[in-house]
Amino acid sequence: MNAVKARISQLSSLFKKRPLLANVASYSTLYVTAEFTQQTILKRYDESRKNYDWKLLLRYAIFAGTVSAPFLNYWYRYLDRVIPTKGPKTAIQKALTDQAVSSSIILALFYPAMNAMEGKDNIFEELQAKFWPTYKLSCCFWIPAQCVNFFLMPPHLRVVTVGVCSFAWVNILCIMKRKDHTKTTTSSEATRS
Repeated sequence: MNAVKARISQLSSLFKKRPLLANVASYSTLYVTAEFTQQTILKRYDESRKNYDWKLLLRYAIFAGTVSAPFLNYWYRYLDRVIPTKGPKTAIQKALTDQAVSSSIILALFYPAMNAMEGKDNIFEELQAKFWPTYKLSCCFWIPAQCVNFFLMPPHLRVVTVGVCSFAWVNILCIMKRKDHTKTTTSSEATRS
């Protein structure tokens, strides 16, 4: 048990001393693991999927390591300066602010970035079709998760906590990414009419 405590203490210390490095490494690992899990599940139920899509895993690693994790590392520091108090009301205020700002930004970057890395011509088409359905799902998932994060977690562990939650969220995001966006657009247009 002492060895486990010592390892946790070392990791916590790393997140305090080298927050960007620790956050990028942990968040990217969890992000890619979520996509790997998706592929493993899909392989089990779809006999045509024989191999892992390593290029797709690399794209998730690049997005998480160069966009999401660095952005969140600095965003949470900023949010703690702008809304410095603690308590349940503050946690809710931070969660709502986080959802309105960072979730919107990350989602707005996710689909075009992934499409650009895939070499697609119209990198914004999927964003236009999937942003609102994905954002609504993210509100249901992230607002409660972030209330817990902002209320219970110390600032230096917030990105890794989001990384752990992101394991579940990225599985949802992977499902949304795999959905045929032409069907999403058609059903969205039908509900608006």
